[in-house]
Amino acid sequence: MSISLLIPCLPAPLWAQENTPIPLAADACLKGEVETTPSTEFSLLEDGAVVRHERTSLEWQRCALGQRWDAESNGCAGRPATHTWTKAMRLAAKSQEAWRLPTGDELLTIVEKCHDGPAINPQVFPNTPSGLYWSSSVDTGGLDRAWSVSFFSGQYFRAGKSQNGRVRLVRGTLKQPGAGP
Repeated sequence: MSISLLIPCLPAPLWAQENTPIPLAADACLKGEVETTPSTEFSLLEDGAVVRHERTSLEWQRCALGQRWDAESNGCAGRPATHTWTKAMRLAAKSQEAWRLPTGDELLTIVEKCHDGPAINPQVFPNTPSGLYWSSSVDTGGLDRAWSVSFFSGQYFRAGKSQNGRVRLVRGTLKQPGAGP
């Protein structure tokens, strides 16, 4: 005699389901400031672990390397690891599903200018610590430097490749402003 158990299959929470709007983050802006990367520009993919930035057509991992997506808490668990630029490039090259280190221009598209520290939309990219995030863009003026973005200030700057920075992976091709679908 066999006994079969019915195990209910619970759906993902509404906020984690694809095509569900990401909560607004306007309350995180400084008084009088307007969001520059509003939640409405992003769509959830892969049970909420990935977002598609509709304005640029890029898909971003919501968590930095070293963190993992936790759908129950709708956030990134753990602390992101820091790596030199060379190691960041190696790690990105080993990733699956066309993930890669973003260019400097791509990384700047997710900067949120309405507040500092972190200068990123906290609803779209939860638990993002402020600090330097590597881009794949090499500084042609200095062989030992690469471009990075500080998610404390939201500024683009040159950093020594031996410095430690965090990594947020992207996939897709940046859609140029004014370009068609």
